[in-house]
Amino acid sequence: MNELMAINKVATDFGISSRTLRYWESAGLFTSKRDAQSGWRVYDDSAIQCIRTTNLLRRLDFSLAEIKKYMEQQTIESLLNVLRKQLKKLDKASAEMDTRKEAISELITMLEAEASADLLSLESILLPAALERQRNIIMKLYGGFKMENIKTLRDEVKIRKMAPTRMVAYKCVSKSPENDSMKVVREWIAENKLEGTARIFGFNAEPYHPDAEGMYGFGFCATIPEGVEISEPLYEIRLQGGLYGVISDYEGDPMGGWRKAMELWKDPEWGWEYDNNRHGFPGLEEAINRVDDNGNPVPFPMPIWFPVKMKGV
Repeated sequence: MNELMAINKVATDFGISSRTLRYWESAGLFTSKRDAQSGWRVYDDSAIQCIRTTNLLRRLDFSLAEIKKYMEQQTIESLLNVLRKQLKKLDKASAEMDTRKEAISELITMLEAEASADLLSLESILLPAALERQRNIIMKLYGGFKMENIKTLRDEVKIRKMAPTRMVAYKCVSKSPENDSMKVVREWIAENKLEGTARIFGFNAEPYHPDAEGMYGFGFCATIPEGVEISEPLYEIRLQGGLYGVISDYEGDPMGGWRKAMELWKDPEWGWEYDNNRHGFPGLEEAINRVDDNGNPVPFPMPIWFPVKMKGV
């Protein structure tokens, strides 16, 4: 029997957000239907299977483009091709990391034995690793294999400084608050001729989790100059600025980035901690609007920004 499952139940069963499900669908990985009474998105058995597979492959760091190649055929052979390709990428990344680790270990050993080593002897150790790195850069620039380095959590987050910023904001509670709030903010930006200059960020708003009717909160804000008047229902936000941790390696779906951020906050050896006194929401999700020639969303890195401060400060 082809039972239809509502989006909130699917999200709960798979441990992902309804926003993630909508993005995966917009990327062409599966399709939903609409319940005639509630208006909710619902998924049949075929869509559920695609969601199950997508969830698994995303947890293994496959890109949406790679997953879509499999979804177009959905055969054992097409899945094997995707898996083999990913394994080759991991092998290449592992080989590069081994080369760097070996070079660094040799350098440490040499310096411990002879602190007065000259530059020529240093170059003889570092050059092989440098040449391998340069080769990978050239291959990427000219269409070779896409290098996906295996990084630690600490390496993946970048510390960025944001200046004090004035923003226009709007948040709402609905079944699709991301779309609803984004529409209001973008229309306001267009009316005030601020396209191309405003940076747009999403933020979570209460209630954070869908209720029994699928209603939850979300909002968007955009950077604006001084002197521009803000009309209701939009309102002003002033960010005091400061240091942010930035993770940007998730295609249109920031939930993976937030999971990594939470792991970092628990890491006793990471030199930073979450600054919960900066503003009234956990962080920001920068929205970079990219579409193809037909107006369909194109997967892209969606940076998450969360306020940090040095530990012990």
